[in-house]
Amino acid sequence: MNRVAVCACKTGVIIVAFVLMDNHFHFELYSETYERCAKFIKEFTRLSGMYNTSKYGEKNTFEGLQVQILPVIGEEYLLTLLCYIIKNPTKARIAMFYKYPWSTGSLYFNETPNIAGVRTIGSMGRVEVRNLLQTRTYLPPEWRILDGVILPENYVPVQQIEQMIKTPRAFMYFLSLNKDDAIESELGSWHDMCLTDRELREIREELSMDLFNTGMLKDLSAPQRLTLARKIRGKYHCSVKQIARIVQLPFEQLCSSL
Repeated sequence: MNRVAVCACKTGVIIVAFVLMDNHFHFELYSETYERCAKFIKEFTRLSGMYNTSKYGEKNTFEGLQVQILPVIGEEYLLTLLCYIIKNPTKARIAMFYKYPWSTGSLYFNETPNIAGVRTIGSMGRVEVRNLLQTRTYLPPEWRILDGVILPENYVPVQQIEQMIKTPRAFMYFLSLNKDDAIESELGSWHDMCLTDRELREIREELSMDLFNTGMLKDLSAPQRLTLARKIRGKYHCSVKQIARIVQLPFEQLCSSL
């Protein structure tokens, strides 16, 4: 979360919306140039890789990471995409978007509560800030920190976004739009998760045990396999072709059902 704030400061982009999931992330950025957006993503993945190396000893964890930067054309699409992004945890059945802490989902049309323990960067010493945030990048002294995390409302222009949406009712309208297929079609193969068939078979067995008390695919009926396919698609966003291989259902059937 702090790397998002730091990279926004370093590159000068404006964060409209984002979500950090366990196997992918989405950012909606505003900038006058494509190059700044590309620099933001490059810096975010670079710092994340350095963190993994320092904390876990894992090297090159982001090598070969699939990244695509697409233009957002028009205000309606901007708002539709914003809602698509923040709904990721809800679609994956992890949490409602407004309760998921690793995104901007709780910011819009939601009063910021007075929380005990909030500090400003300006109230902290330089060394303390560097040790906590692992950066020498200048950050505005009025930015607030809670439990070691820079609060997203510091760097997301919430009021301007709400003015664009206009009303909570309009926000609910955009949230209710089901344009996931169209957006994912535009994202194309870049949106497919990089899970191997072996990894996905292990996931299939675990989900099957949870749902049907058996990890054996041969014991599942076609409707049960379809249920399993929907669970995998919703949580891991794998390609339909890969899921068809894993649950052993016809590709054409899954295309019309997922």
